[in-house]
Amino acid sequence: MAIRKKHLGQFPALGHREGKTGGQAIDETGGGGVMAKGESKVIMRHGRVYGIANLINRGAGLILLPVYTHVLTPAEFGLYASIVIVTDILSVILGMGLGRALVRLHVEQQDEAGRGAVLGTALAAYAGMSLLIALLAYPASLIASRHLFGLEGETWVFAWAILGLIPSTLFNLQLNYIIVLKRSGFYLFISIVKAVLLTALSLWLVVLLNKGVFGIVIATLIGSTAVSLIILIDMYRTTSMSLSRPILAELLRFGSPLVPTIMLDTIQSSLDRYVIGSLQGSSALGNYGLGLRITSLLNLFVTAPFMQIWGVRQLEVLQAGDENRELPQIFFRFMLTLIGLSVGISIFSDEVIRLIASEAYAPAASVLPWLACVQVLAALRSYGELGLHYAKKTSPLIGISLTSLLIGAPIYWIVALKFGIVAIASVCAGVMLVRTGLTLLWADRHSSLVRMFPWYSFTAATAVAAVCVTGTFLLPADANLLEILAAKIGILMAFFAAALALLWRAERASWDSSALSSRWWWAGRRIEREV
Repeated sequence: MAIRKKHLGQFPALGHREGKTGGQAIDETGGGGVMAKGESKVIMRHGRVYGIANLINRGAGLILLPVYTHVLTPAEFGLYASIVIVTDILSVILGMGLGRALVRLHVEQQDEAGRGAVLGTALAAYAGMSLLIALLAYPASLIASRHLFGLEGETWVFAWAILGLIPSTLFNLQLNYIIVLKRSGFYLFISIVKAVLLTALSLWLVVLLNKGVFGIVIATLIGSTAVSLIILIDMYRTTSMSLSRPILAELLRFGSPLVPTIMLDTIQSSLDRYVIGSLQGSSALGNYGLGLRITSLLNLFVTAPFMQIWGVRQLEVLQAGDENRELPQIFFRFMLTLIGLSVGISIFSDEVIRLIASEAYAPAASVLPWLACVQVLAALRSYGELGLHYAKKTSPLIGISLTSLLIGAPIYWIVALKFGIVAIASVCAGVMLVRTGLTLLWADRHSSLVRMFPWYSFTAATAVAAVCVTGTFLLPADANLLEILAAKIGILMAFFAAALALLWRAERASWDSSALSSRWWWAGRRIEREV
């Protein structure tokens, strides 16, 4: 039933204009259909705004990171990393895969009533799960703090962090809706508000009042609540939301298989930190956690803003029944950029740590190359997952995640007992390679995207990156600082020169990668077109 009849407000969906076809969106690039020419311009325009918004939105965390590493000891930063592990896992249960399901079902809708029903039903489902999480916050905190991490007296810090999940996860769900409407201007506005709030609250609580990790938790709770309420008010004013049982069933049908998949992925991505914290102590976890925070900036500032617009456009292409090769080519350009940034972080790992942290965090530099590699592989995996999301063939992802978890868990434990955090970071990269490979192999059976990616040029780029990073570690230890910096800059420039050559080749050569999938023994069983 309809909640309220409203009209679209002052924040229209950028990139579309309303035609005289009952509100049907018309592609602004000209021509009929959802997609036409100029994909690069459309993605660059919105992606640039999303990138600036994410830079502002996450800029608070970037600014506060050196503050935390100077105010908090490695042991206290390890406590913060432990809280992040727990909240990451619970956020998967709270989110129920609604964000991805909302985007997928929104693309299918042909009118405003259908899109409003998707939004209203998703928010109602989220409200029910939020109530359950709130009731279980303290019991879950008790188990996590005392039994998982052996921390006495920190239960309420965990409890407040779990309560803070409710507005922060709602905020992420709301961002999915803003992104699918291509309201990049509103996305930028809300990012500025959140960044200002989070920075001011964190500096006040952590630095001035010296509340430590508890101050970080409370600042996040208050900031997320404020911006979520702003977005809810805007949604109420601009969208005719309604509730629909069929849409609820479809949301759960699409999102439910993603929950165990994302849960297993989250456990897998948290397992390295849990093993380090349990076997090597909070200080080692703090150093590893700092390296993870730095490399995760690649996802926050590069991968996330790109996927926010590219993913929606690619879904629109698939929905239109078009196999446009321009979008996979754009993804290849993005991957070259991501690899280049990862190489830069790896080459200048020592300088990065010295720039933002105290000497106590020096061991964190050694894990940066491996964890940067994880970010590259994770972005590549999202390419295959997008095709599976459109084909609604997400159930086997559970098996892929479970397989990688069963492979990684004993290896993590053995390595943590005998080696340090560098070895664990290398295992993390190896496990991610397995997960990405299995995902792409399965996606090849159900999506044409895999067969439209220039795999030969991408493989060459990764090989060049590996050679450049390895060459950095072979530099003579007795060289002076200026010589080392000059050599590192030269190595980085050499990579970018090779990347430009590979990009030139990929854009001018034939798409010979289309024959790649036919080499697999089960290729005859794959689905050749999207249904």
